[in-house]
Amino acid sequence: MSPRGPDPAVVDAWENSYLAELSEQVRDLVLADSFVLTIPPGNVIYEAYGQPRLALILSGHAKVQVLSQGGRAATIRYAGPGQVIGLPAVISDGAPYGARAIGACQVAMLNVSVLRRLANTDVSVAWLFARKVTEGSYESIELLGISLFGTVRQRVSRHLLDLAERKDNQLVVQVNQQELADAIGSVREVVARALRQLQDDELVARTPGALVLLDPAALHAVASGGD
Repeated sequence: MSPRGPDPAVVDAWENSYLAELSEQVRDLVLADSFVLTIPPGNVIYEAYGQPRLALILSGHAKVQVLSQGGRAATIRYAGPGQVIGLPAVISDGAPYGARAIGACQVAMLNVSVLRRLANTDVSVAWLFARKVTEGSYESIELLGISLFGTVRQRVSRHLLDLAERKDNQLVVQVNQQELADAIGSVREVVARALRQLQDDELVARTPGALVLLDPAALHAVASGGD
């Protein structure tokens, strides 16, 4: 019997991620003993300062959070299908970021040991990792600026854009006010006021259980401070 190849769903997600830049040989080495997990809503994908894990998202969404010593969490990134989370911890052997599922989330856990060995022997792997960690640091600096100097309206707009999924030719966000407040480090009442302003400006519309982004370009301008 011939050996079983990688899960087609995992290969498809790989080819839609930045990992697609790597050779097919590297892909097959990494995926040879990867495994798929279904993470229930709100459950941990990997812990801050925990065992390094590299997760390739197959379906659903995850939020990457930085934790305070007091246990408070602030969301620094959202990730969806075809995106990879956990790279800084793989390189530095631990990072102050954890990740949780938003809704049910299916992920492929990639072999960290194999990736580290390849990064030490294959310049294409090392260069890709260096680029992606650098890009991530730029995103973190941008987010820090928004968090320090941005209004609640800006921060809410950014998180809505990050969470949006395309459904029936619309950009839809399934999130409640408390989840948004937790993500941006605010309180529900303040977030509710910002959402009402965005509705009044016809940038978003409320539907049962979700928000629809009516004008993503204008919302991006708000998030960038151009409003």
